[in-house]
Amino acid sequence: MPFVRKHAFKIALFALCALMGAYLLYTNYSESRSAVSMPIDKPAPAFTLQNVHDNNKEVSLADSDGKVRLYYFYWANCPDVCPATTFILSKVQDQLKEAGLFGSKVEINSVTFDPERDTPEKIQAFAAKFNADTTGWKFLRNPDAAVSEKLVKDFGLSLMVDENKNYSHNDTISVVDKKGKIRKYITGGMNVELTPDEIAASIVEAVKALT
Repeated sequence: MPFVRKHAFKIALFALCALMGAYLLYTNYSESRSAVSMPIDKPAPAFTLQNVHDNNKEVSLADSDGKVRLYYFYWANCPDVCPATTFILSKVQDQLKEAGLFGSKVEINSVTFDPERDTPEKIQAFAAKFNADTTGWKFLRNPDAAVSEKLVKDFGLSLMVDENKNYSHNDTISVVDKKGKIRKYITGGMNVELTPDEIAASIVEAVKALT
């Protein structure tokens, strides 16, 4: 009992994330090989964020209406899934370029929920590691962590932080259509059933179905 009381927060954190992760993994895997089926159809939440590669210029969801958008919430200090999924997004970037869709018809957005440590300079260095082309791949932040954390949850994802400022979150890429509606959730680096190339291909397939 003393152990349970001492670690109650961590146990609750693990249980919540495991439950949410299991749900998303199930729904994502069931559709991962058939990107055309997209039953989700709910408005993505409005936001105002700063583009760190454009002098912190403010951008909103509506600014990119008319394009298909991918949103991935991450933190640069993440020790595991965030780098893996960002690597997958770099492959998506390359495939979209080959298809002539990158930037003009499809946009990738990586949004930090840890602005205290993810300064613009740190984010720029993180993006450079993955050869991100920021003409069509935006790295966004809000200086207020509470705003960022709320946005994650407004997208329908889970996020929790422990006393050491370590985050537990869904490893999920949200696909938003040209009208600003969430159409699909796709698991990134945590999807052990598919290779990074296969995950990237499934994302591009979903995007093409919406362009």
